[in-house]
Amino acid sequence: MNKRNSLLLISTMFGLLALTAVTPGSARADGGAVDTMSLTDEPGKWFRSQITGTPVTIIRAGQRVDFKINNCCTSTRHTVTLLMKPAGSRVVLDQDSSQNGTLSATFDVPGVYLFHCKIHPYMTAVVGVKNAAGNIPNVTASMLPFIGHLGVNSLPASTVLSVITTIAPTDTDKRAKWDILTSAAERRPNTPGVGEVWVDTQFERVANQRDQSGVVKPGTITVLDAATFTVEREINGIQSGGMWNNPHNMWANFPLNVVYNGNWFGKWINKIDRPSGAILNSITVGEAPTHIITIPTPGQQNGVLTVPLSADKNMVKVRDSASGMQIIDSDPTGEGRNHPHGHWLTCGLGDRTIVPNVFKGIGPAGSISIIDTASGNVLKEFRQNPNDPLTAPLLMPIAVGECHVHGVHKAYVANLVSGMVTVIDVDAKRILRNIPVTLAPDGQTGLNIFHTLQGPIQTPVSPDEKWSASAVFSLTNVSRPPTNSADHVAIIDTSTDRVVAFVPTPAGTHGVNWGAKKGGGYYAYVTNQHANVLTIIDPDPNGDGNGADAAAVGTILLANGSNGAGATDGTGGQGVKPLPMTHDGWIQPTVALSGTGRLSPEVEGWISLLTPAQKDPGDHH
Repeated sequence: MNKRNSLLLISTMFGLLALTAVTPGSARADGGAVDTMSLTDEPGKWFRSQITGTPVTIIRAGQRVDFKINNCCTSTRHTVTLLMKPAGSRVVLDQDSSQNGTLSATFDVPGVYLFHCKIHPYMTAVVGVKNAAGNIPNVTASMLPFIGHLGVNSLPASTVLSVITTIAPTDTDKRAKWDILTSAAERRPNTPGVGEVWVDTQFERVANQRDQSGVVKPGTITVLDAATFTVEREINGIQSGGMWNNPHNMWANFPLNVVYNGNWFGKWINKIDRPSGAILNSITVGEAPTHIITIPTPGQQNGVLTVPLSADKNMVKVRDSASGMQIIDSDPTGEGRNHPHGHWLTCGLGDRTIVPNVFKGIGPAGSISIIDTASGNVLKEFRQNPNDPLTAPLLMPIAVGECHVHGVHKAYVANLVSGMVTVIDVDAKRILRNIPVTLAPDGQTGLNIFHTLQGPIQTPVSPDEKWSASAVFSLTNVSRPPTNSADHVAIIDTSTDRVVAFVPTPAGTHGVNWGAKKGGGYYAYVTNQHANVLTIIDPDPNGDGNGADAAAVGTILLANGSNGAGATDGTGGQGVKPLPMTHDGWIQPTVALSGTGRLSPEVEGWISLLTPAQKDPGDHH
């Protein structure tokens, strides 16, 4: 039986995830709490019960659970946010900002309570509360509208949990819920790519890879040769001096001899020697740094790194010089508490920065800011307003893609909770429209995450400015039409701002970026955090300008037999950085170095394979 065919067919129990098999704790965990759940940096076990050792705990009505942040198990700040609860419950738990410390909840009504972290939204925990008969009531469609789209009014809690991919504490659970594939699943595109593809395989287990507190932390970087579509090396953080934890996203300098990496569950960025993979230097920048983009604008800040701090309110700038990496500026990305995530600079000059501020207070309401890159001044902030059709979808905006389309700078912003991609005219500083990109189990579009259990994440614009590819991540492994998959990539035609294709992808689709295809055009390289493969999408295989035939043309295994990685080998794909960087503003400085002796022979070879349009995309539209 295909595990993706229907939630109704799935009744397998997964160890401690079978709720009715767990006995509630009776010993007091801490000052009256019956259990303590520590927030961790461990994939699939982001919350860890003191009693069960998993993200699931079972208690009785009237009992309390404490949630502890940074007591033992995590290197940055988080939130503990209640997403789902039984009808009639008065439990409320949320924060308007990330924090350390202890949060507590006393549970009043039997049923299932689902929690997550708004900084790291796939961090998931479940508290099951038994009724007088010792059972946990079903999850109803009124609690979780997703269930109603399956044609039923309720489902057993164990059935619901058995398909939630973010709750997978053991290798057995990961193999059951994730797409742990073998070389038999590999398929290579007929046309080679150019250069390399760097993937933050964020969840891969590495023995003795420890943070500054001596706690083992996950994450590697897997490097793919785009010419042969084979893994050529893997980089870990053992030599980072403890400044490595869930490596999340990357960027490179203009000579392409250095890659900069951010650690989302830590406080650091790393400078990595591209040819050897050696970690040259690291710097503490602040709480939960996410993406990194260099400033292409000529002048004093050319090449400076811009880094959002997702567990804080600022964007920091880091200069890398002969004296090392130094923070040279730090500015808020909006009014108040912002929690910025995956930003993008305007193609060409990079003179403006578009920043998604994930949430601004209690609840998921966020904002999108347009910032003057040089000064850090906020030029415009679009704040969520439930009464305004254009800004109502700004619910946990998380990532941006940007380029000029027909002479107009346009940004595409993924909103995790609403399931919409917001399109902004950056020049006019106005929202143009919102595009639905998620699918309910019955194929409906235009619904929020409670109906779909899907959310868009990275949404970059292709260097030729024809397409935006939106990675749509699913919290379950339940398939839905028209893709017959749980996850997908929505291909948006930037001329019409309509989805022209939904391309099925493996579990946990998260990251997308565009890399050069040999002979012209671009591939969308797609990472999948709950799979051990990289997906390669051609947005227009027959070259007729119609993306309706967009398709996955490659599936590349990232697992390479790493010692001790187990089921996590090659998993956790999130940030993806194809080299050379072919977007307007970043490729031209690299091409300008060709023949000067500043590029390695390998990089010179990559540049020689690019077409004129790939070498200068801003001059070929």
